[in-house]
Amino acid sequence: MKIILFLLALLMVGCAAQVQPELKQAVDEKLAQRRSTEVDCEMPKDPLCTIRSPLLELGRSAVLQDLHYAALLDIGEDSLKARLHLIRAAKQRIEFQNFLFRRDQTGGLIMHELVQAAKRGVRVRILFDQLFTISELDYLVSLALEHSNFEVRLYNPVFNKAKTSKYSMFGSVTCCFKKTNQRMHNKLQVVDDVVGMVGGRNIADRYFDFDTDYDFKDREALIYGQVAREMRSSFELFWDSKTTAEIGHLRDVASVIVRDDFSSLPQFEATERLQPLLKVIEDWQVMDSLFVKTAHQVDSIKYFYDLPHGNDDEGLSHENTTDGLHLALAGAENSVVIQSPYLVLSKRSRKLFKALRKDHPDIKLLFSTNSLAATDAFSAYSFTHKHKKHYIKTLGFDVYEFRPYAADAAEFIPRMPLLIIEKKRGVTSGLVPAIGANPTLEMPGPRIGLHAKSFVIDGLVSMVGSHNMDPRGEGFNTENGIIIYDQAFAQELENSIRKDIEPDNSWVAAMKPPGLPILSSINGMIESVSRALPIFDIWPHRSTTVYELIPGATPLPPSAEGFYENYRPLGSFPDVISHQRRWQVIFISSFLGFMTPVL
Repeated sequence: MKIILFLLALLMVGCAAQVQPELKQAVDEKLAQRRSTEVDCEMPKDPLCTIRSPLLELGRSAVLQDLHYAALLDIGEDSLKARLHLIRAAKQRIEFQNFLFRRDQTGGLIMHELVQAAKRGVRVRILFDQLFTISELDYLVSLALEHSNFEVRLYNPVFNKAKTSKYSMFGSVTCCFKKTNQRMHNKLQVVDDVVGMVGGRNIADRYFDFDTDYDFKDREALIYGQVAREMRSSFELFWDSKTTAEIGHLRDVASVIVRDDFSSLPQFEATERLQPLLKVIEDWQVMDSLFVKTAHQVDSIKYFYDLPHGNDDEGLSHENTTDGLHLALAGAENSVVIQSPYLVLSKRSRKLFKALRKDHPDIKLLFSTNSLAATDAFSAYSFTHKHKKHYIKTLGFDVYEFRPYAADAAEFIPRMPLLIIEKKRGVTSGLVPAIGANPTLEMPGPRIGLHAKSFVIDGLVSMVGSHNMDPRGEGFNTENGIIIYDQAFAQELENSIRKDIEPDNSWVAAMKPPGLPILSSINGMIESVSRALPIFDIWPHRSTTVYELIPGATPLPPSAEGFYENYRPLGSFPDVISHQRRWQVIFISSFLGFMTPVL
């Protein structure tokens, strides 16, 4: 009874979650009193205030000449270098938008550099999704009070609070399921309206090759030219959205501010492992070599993004991301190469690829994704397991599942030798939410999973963005990214994905060899009927399994003659030694199929 009363009270509080006008006014007065307005130097007039940047020079030149340049960022540490360099080089403004922020070593460093930029006179605006970001009240209060040039807002805060307890989360899902599930999944950084970054990376050690337990192989693009201004315009829509709240106006943060119960922002000190990186981010030649000389002058760039939730009724004519991506994919004739951490296609996407297969019977469809051993989200993999036969047999995808300890890990993560040493010494990323217990054997280095979201169409059209090509991206999240029309850029991106699917880096998911015709047909029919059920998909005899190349054999796609002579089966979940993880996947795929759009 007490629990019921507590939940009812929680729901009542949630219904009146806005900060009272009196409290908001008191907070604004505190901010006006406490926020510093002093700057270290007068930006942008004083050239000594900032570092010279070949990236910003290329961006300014591209804007003046109405040209477009793009560079791929496949290595996490390089992405961190580019971010920090651009923050130190900014003269006027920085827009920083992301889904997730962790206050670990790299996250703390990025936030510190953003604060320092504000103190130089740069206008810094930061927007995070509330549900998956920092909830330390003292830290948020300190950020709110730090400087007049520095602002932080959170998107769609649960009950208008920064910190979400398990009880608040339960109450929010109970009363406002749809609203709670509407998250901002966008990622961008724009500097001085001339250079932008967009892609899949969140802000935490594991996205920048600094986590000793688990790291993501992710991807972003550096964009030079007028498109950066379009990216900033999309940021403005989210910044001004009624779904977004200033951190000082969140109920729990506001209460701390008016009580004066806080301390100043703690002094940040970069750890020893960050020092080599900090030494090179101001080196013109290194930055020029990494990010300017690798940039392609491309024919055309289209920036796409969703509107903030709640803005659909404001009369803005705008194509959502899913429509834009589907329109591009529908034009494919010869090949589609996709990489996403999760192979979970919506009904709409399955219909699209079925139509492509019908119109172009010989089209090559390739999907690079995580294995269960590599993924950070076993619940999402459960739906891959459930529909794998449909993806492979009906739609005709060649499916490659990334290994948790890829042979080329040191090429994907150049810091890998250091990570092995750091892991042995006990270096960790601190108190950050775990992705779950490692279901595989422990190795000297960190486990790696894919987190990149990209595709290449006919070797000509490329996409890099935040959209996982899954139902959440279509129905609940807001997303963003770029579509680039350029053969050279497309070739570099496709080569990168094909490197990930080489036999020592990925396994192949394929149909099992045909058995007795009658029994195979009966099994296939029952399996298909079972797969279509939202619950009780309990038929145990799956028609697919995962294969690896026999040593010395020739790599072949699953549809090629001789595939089964060159590959050996490993079962559905290779390298997964955790029986609990296996049974979790089987249970979710069997009984929770109706949850696919949410999970």
